[in-house]
Amino acid sequence: MGFFSKKSPDKSDFAAALPAGGPEPGSGSVLDMLRATVSRISRDHIPPESLELRAHLLDSGYVDSLSATELLTEIERRYGVRIDEMDIVGRLCTIEALAREIEARASGTAK
Repeated sequence: MGFFSKKSPDKSDFAAALPAGGPEPGSGSVLDMLRATVSRISRDHIPPESLELRAHLLDSGYVDSLSATELLTEIERRYGVRIDEMDIVGRLCTIEALAREIEARASGTAK
């Protein structure tokens, strides 16, 4: 049983955890990099502009366990931010959440 076999929370849990009416997620550069990378590594090569920012990366089929590892490696290489593998099925399971976390850690404001 791999680390990506954990059952994902209900999609309604994600919407409840997001700030209402908050600013757009992530800066253009981090968000653009994540969209481009997920598009490139996704099995279906979904165009970056078609990716839903709040869709669960694994449940939506954007990434699988192998491509998730590739995504996390690219984040660490590019930004020097290490994301734990379990976070991608939990609190950092969307492009939006990843962008915010990367920016917070890179700027030193992460909790």
